[in-house]
Amino acid sequence: MIAALVTSALLAALPAADSPAAQAVVRRVEELHARAGDLTARFVQIYRSGLLGREVTERGVVSIKRPGRMRWEYKDPEAKTFISDGRRFYFYVPADHQVIVRQQDEERSIPSLLLSGKGDILGQFTAELDTPPAEGLLRLRLTPRRAEPEIERVVVDVEPSGRVRQIQVEDTQGNRSRFRFDDIRENVGLPEKLFRFEVPAGVEVIQG
Repeated sequence: MIAALVTSALLAALPAADSPAAQAVVRRVEELHARAGDLTARFVQIYRSGLLGREVTERGVVSIKRPGRMRWEYKDPEAKTFISDGRRFYFYVPADHQVIVRQQDEERSIPSLLLSGKGDILGQFTAELDTPPAEGLLRLRLTPRRAEPEIERVVVDVEPSGRVRQIQVEDTQGNRSRFRFDDIRENVGLPEKLFRFEVPAGVEVIQG
């Protein structure tokens, strides 16, 4: 009896096996975004605290340009900017009068990974198809192959073409970040200057 219980517990702890159909959808997502020279979209981010149960909603515009450049411009309710120029990552909040700078290879944002088309998603996650949220959409459930506190699961809603419409990231503390994307456009010719950051006068630089 005890042996059976132990075996059941060990099996439950193992990551779910990949679904071939889900793997095909993931590859479609990677291929579509890898083909796009650039991408821009409006986004709504809703963060829910697992401890406090409070929700915070933010809105802005995301811009991505291959290779390795991105800009998340938050406009409401507080202005803040995340920029990667391909080498360094900048996080700037005007109200704080400071910018945090770190090497780009330390940036592990799941939305950025999915939208850039540069990540090995199936190398990091198992993939399963879940119940579609609406007609014309597919839902992927991604589970980390290696346990980590920052990510317990990722739920991704995509069009059949592979275009990402919504990403939800949940951690082991019950916190949840949901990104919804609208007005998505690819290959619009985003200018290089959009991904450059010049430190404003009087702003403190913190090496992160």
